[in-house]
Amino acid sequence: MSTIQIATLLTFHNRKHKTLSCLKSLYDALDSWNNLHANEFPIMMEVFITDDGSSDGTAESISELFSDRTIKMLKGNGQLFWAKGMCLAWNTALKEHQQWDYYLLLNDDTFVRQNLFNELFATDNYSQEHFGRRGIYSGITCSPTDVSIITYGGDIFTDRTKGRTIRLHPTGSPQIADLTNANILLVHRSVVDAIGIFYHGYKHGCADYDYSLRARKKQLPTLVTPNVCGTCERDHHSNEGEIKQLMKMPLRSRREFVNSPTHSDSDYLTFVRRNIPFKYPFTYIVRKIRLYWPRLYYFITIARGVYQE
Repeated sequence: MSTIQIATLLTFHNRKHKTLSCLKSLYDALDSWNNLHANEFPIMMEVFITDDGSSDGTAESISELFSDRTIKMLKGNGQLFWAKGMCLAWNTALKEHQQWDYYLLLNDDTFVRQNLFNELFATDNYSQEHFGRRGIYSGITCSPTDVSIITYGGDIFTDRTKGRTIRLHPTGSPQIADLTNANILLVHRSVVDAIGIFYHGYKHGCADYDYSLRARKKQLPTLVTPNVCGTCERDHHSNEGEIKQLMKMPLRSRREFVNSPTHSDSDYLTFVRRNIPFKYPFTYIVRKIRLYWPRLYYFITIARGVYQE
């Protein structure tokens, strides 16, 4: 018998129902795997979860409902947001134990299916067979109300210059992705040995995209699962939807919007500077146009064909 050791990483802030549902689905998937593989490859899991200043009783409910599980609760101040909250959990897992086989990153609004580990380990096996090494594997998610709508997982570039991508849909076989979401993301320890964890310069967004591009540069496999293994509502505006929203705002509101961690120009510009440096000066100028003259920005992006499907 060979035990698989997994450190699972989450962060939350005042989303009690979603966080508890996420954890319940995770443990259901874990128990389903272990019931079938108890004598072969059982999973030993410890959860490292950042409470980023919640006031809705989520932490207390976790301690009560999952008292029989191994969970390490970490405290944030409400200003960590997603990327820094995940880094706190990841760094804590590394300090506690250097020999985790995998790190499983989850968004707390993701509800995983019982096939979760079957899909992730099938992708891991595929990676070894086709590339001779392990990598990072993003679990494809669909809408909770419509399984035909793929919400997260991975994208491939169709035009790097314009930043245009298409979302990968499940094919029954793992697929290479340029960009991976960390709604469900399994990272083998060899990847962490090679490139570390998320870059510390992100506060909320872009850290997962940055991570997959860093892996790609190191020739590490970045794959999506063969099939859907979770549900998650896509609650982000499209790029076109966001600029239309900005066009309706006064300047003061636009400043607040682009400076807020959840819509951060800073995170986006950091991503461009690190991964597409030749575009950084242009992107910086265009982002200023977006802030001060959003209607002009919209016409520029339309002319460049950025919003074409």
